[in-house]
Amino acid sequence: MGNFFDINSPFMRALTKLADVMLVNVLVLIFAIPLIIEQFFMLGPIFMGDVAFAVNYVFYAWLFGIVCSFPLGSALTAMHFVLLKIVRDEESYITKSFFKAYKDNFKQATILQILQFTAGGILLLDFLLMRGGAGVYRYIVVAASIILYLASLYIFPLQARFENTVIGTIKNSFLMAVMALPRTLAMGVINLLPILLYYFFDLRIVPILVLLGIAGPGFLCASLYSETFKKFEPKEEKLTEEQEIENAIRKIDDEDNK
Repeated sequence: MGNFFDINSPFMRALTKLADVMLVNVLVLIFAIPLIIEQFFMLGPIFMGDVAFAVNYVFYAWLFGIVCSFPLGSALTAMHFVLLKIVRDEESYITKSFFKAYKDNFKQATILQILQFTAGGILLLDFLLMRGGAGVYRYIVVAASIILYLASLYIFPLQARFENTVIGTIKNSFLMAVMALPRTLAMGVINLLPILLYYFFDLRIVPILVLLGIAGPGFLCASLYSETFKKFEPKEEKLTEEQEIENAIRKIDDEDNK
């Protein structure tokens, strides 16, 4: 039993990772509060049955949602930055790393978030406008939505890990989704788990979602895309023990010369 609760035991390391993921989830939720509040007041009456469904409610919820989602893109980027470190057992201060990644990626991640929210809203409105009709265009919208959803799973992880332009990140997200299709499909299912859990368990699942609803699926996805990303990351040069000693001596000599 002593080894079971040892700080380096698999059990304690798993608990530590779980606690770190919970902390990351809470940090992301803080930045998601404006969007959550906006969506609750705009769409809440429809789901509660107080107001009859109307496309214009969804339209205004989408427009205000674009504005309220500004802080969320960089928060999701920071989340994936930290989660990938947790998956790879890399030393990191969770809160410090999160806010540093948030600051470093704010501008580009915000643009990506706006583009993603805008595209998703357009496809949703198209589907709602055609929900009572038929025709091939309806199936085109559904297919486009699925493709966009799968590609979007890589946008913020790529932004967190690789330096690129906005267009380059979007392009690579589509390429990555196709290249790693089996893992992409698994990631797509994983990210739908919170919605499925809420559907089956209603408000009883909310406390768990508050602690793990965003970062929990994100951690599982990071476990999947980590190996895919390694194929595109620069290879670290492995030094022999003698080379490490020589580099250390050279560094000390340089400091003495200064």
